[in-house]
Amino acid sequence: MMTFETKKVAPSHADFIALVDELNLSLRQITRDSGESSFASDAYDSSKDGCIVVYFNDNPVACGVFRYHENEVCELKRMYSRRPGAGAGAYLLKQLENYAVEKGYRKAVLSTRRVNLKALSFYERNAYSQSRAYGRYVGTSRSICLSKLLVI
Repeated sequence: MMTFETKKVAPSHADFIALVDELNLSLRQITRDSGESSFASDAYDSSKDGCIVVYFNDNPVACGVFRYHENEVCELKRMYSRRPGAGAGAYLLKQLENYAVEKGYRKAVLSTRRVNLKALSFYERNAYSQSRAYGRYVGTSRSICLSKLLVI
C-alpha cells in the first residue's frame, strides 16, 4: 500500500498549477476541451472552498478542489491523478470529502464528460451516482452530473 501525504493549499500553489496543466492536456486529448472555463481560481473562497494536493515521496501526484455550490452542497472540480491505478485518486477523493464535511457540507456534486469513461468508472467505484444536471450543465448531453451524500 502506497503512503500518500496531503497538503491543503490555495489554487495559486505551484504544485496545484502544474498538476492542473497536466489535467488540461489530458482532458483536451479525451474530450477536446480542457475544462479550464469551468474553474476560475480567483473565485476561490478559502472560507467555503477547499483545495488539496496529494504527494508521494514528496512529489505531487494528484489534486482536486471543492467549492460552494449551494447550502450544504459542494461541487468537486479539477480532479486529477498523475498515477492512475496507484490509489492516489481514491485517496485524494476521500481527503476532499472529509475536508468538505469539516467545512459543513453534506453532499458533493460534480460533472464530467460522458466520453471520459475512466472518470465515470472511478466515480462510480467511489459511490457517486448519476444525478440531476445543474447550472451550466443543464441541457448539455455531452456532460453527466454525479453526486454522493457525504453525511448520512
